[in-house]
Amino acid sequence: MCTLELECAYYEKDLRGDPKFKNLECIFDLCHMLVQTRKSEFYPMIYRLMCLVLTIPVSTATTERAFSAMNIVKNRIRSKMEDEFLDDCMLLHIEKEYADSIDNAVVIEDFESLSNRRVKFS
Repeated sequence: MCTLELECAYYEKDLRGDPKFKNLECIFDLCHMLVQTRKSEFYPMIYRLMCLVLTIPVSTATTERAFSAMNIVKNRIRSKMEDEFLDDCMLLHIEKEYADSIDNAVVIEDFESLSNRRVKFS
């Protein structure tokens, strides 16, 4: 933690005097300017911290989507399904656009060709 505090002190002194960093509006602009001026190499901990802060909304949204899908897929009727089946159902729900592009007839043919069945599907 002492190293980060020291790096922050140097960072603050260095950037306050640099006119390129005066009119930045958001953390993304600051991070971008650090890379352009190559100051991200001098302040690696601060740069990494900024990158982590910029990724938080993405990782949070992904988690929220997964829990939302689980609430849709796992209702009271299916509350006792096993984890593997739940994972498969959630994957189909989350990747709905990809799943819609798959032809059901092809899936049925592939399933039929795996082994002999008592009843033909088609």
